[in-house]
Amino acid sequence: MYFNRRAISKVTASALVVIIVIGIAAAGYYISTLGPGPTSQRRYKLALVLGGDETDAGWNAVGIQAAQYIQVKYGWDVSISRDVAYSDQARVITTYAQQGYDVVWTHGGQFIGTTEGIARQFPNTYFVMSPTYQQDNLSSNTVALGPDFQVTGYYLAGVLAGKITKTNAVAVVIGQWYDYLAMEFYGFKAGVQSANPAAKVYARVAGTWADPSLGFQIAQTLIQSQHVDIIAQIADATGRGVITAAQQYNVSIIGTVGDQAVLAPMVTMTSVMMNTTAFIDTVVRNIIGGTWNQIGGKVLNMNLGYLAPFHNFDSAIPDSVKNLLSQTSEAINAGTITVPRTATTNPPPDPT
Repeated sequence: MYFNRRAISKVTASALVVIIVIGIAAAGYYISTLGPGPTSQRRYKLALVLGGDETDAGWNAVGIQAAQYIQVKYGWDVSISRDVAYSDQARVITTYAQQGYDVVWTHGGQFIGTTEGIARQFPNTYFVMSPTYQQDNLSSNTVALGPDFQVTGYYLAGVLAGKITKTNAVAVVIGQWYDYLAMEFYGFKAGVQSANPAAKVYARVAGTWADPSLGFQIAQTLIQSQHVDIIAQIADATGRGVITAAQQYNVSIIGTVGDQAVLAPMVTMTSVMMNTTAFIDTVVRNIIGGTWNQIGGKVLNMNLGYLAPFHNFDSAIPDSVKNLLSQTSEAINAGTITVPRTATTNPPPDPT
């Protein structure tokens, strides 16, 4: 992830899709059903449920890439429901289970409670959640990604921000405050403070993933009132407004999940990437291999994050900082640096 975690190394999901397309005929790849329900020779069907779409170049886009990777690599039928509203979650998830989809994958913290309840009603369907809470009581037909999947990446991004900030004021703008997002904020804050104890780290929670105008207002206020010069945004469509404000006021952005330099190359310093494909591929291999009992009912703690290239910022980031990032990553892997896994009910107050 941040120079370290990668089940599929530094290869992005989209690149992997291209590689697999070349090597595999994506047509009929039939396999036996080895999970809940009777065994029969048929083609697996996977449904992916999202709160947004690929225009975020982040969370939703990478989820879609991962589902398409499964479609190509294993020949599964894949259906993707984009922009699913809170009010429509239960209907969409239930409908997929009723239609006989083998796997229903809900990608986003907003789906956690709804998915858990429906999973208990359909014991012969596999349910996959990314992510879930720190502790969770999952039914045996459900598997979930643990909330600390990007914490190390955000620690490294914090180290970078702490070294690069000129105003000693940086911020994280978040769509909603779930356990995994709290962990990412506190990981980032710890990284900043390890590199620059004098720097202040602000947290802002928009309360929505789908309001670019609100994201713009939040970022504008941080820039003008708190003199923030680096913002890490973890807010999907709301984050697009954050990026727009960064462009207008010429401050730096740290993107999330995907390489968001494609959205604003002149202001995106890096992004904390997420190897979503590694997670869903692990789940799928257990299903087709008949080893679901090894993961069913469990929370999988996987390190899926890494820093994207610096792109236009590469020459502006000193070699000393790049070396520090590499050394920090190695120290984390060796256990000599422990990245906090902190989850709080509410975001912290502003630093004083």
